[in-house]
Amino acid sequence: MDETGISTVPNRTPKMITPKGKKTVCKISNTERGQTITAVCCRSATGVFVPPALILPRKRMNPLLYEDAPNGTLPLVSDTSYIDSHLFIDWLKHCVKHAKPSTEDDVLLIADNHTSHCSLPAVLFC
Repeated sequence: MDETGISTVPNRTPKMITPKGKKTVCKISNTERGQTITAVCCRSATGVFVPPALILPRKRMNPLLYEDAPNGTLPLVSDTSYIDSHLFIDWLKHCVKHAKPSTEDDVLLIADNHTSHCSLPAVLFC
């Protein structure tokens, strides 16, 4: 299980093809500052993926924002678009729903030492 930040605006300029001998090339610079979206992803050792959770920087949920997301995506919103202990509990429930742990088939979740992963409600949930 890991989180990664995804920028909504690309930070690289595309490669250009110009005629041979051209001394100057016009460059379009992007002045738009994008937002960061957090994606929480998880994969088992056998290669089975849990559908991702996408955390958008918003106050309220808008279903249109997740219309083209992968099937099973857990839509979450946060003021900062970063995961916190409450969103981590929501993701744990999402993970349990898709991983289907049982007494015969245990699930070992390996996570980093982020404060949202080490909260008391998260420990009690597990």
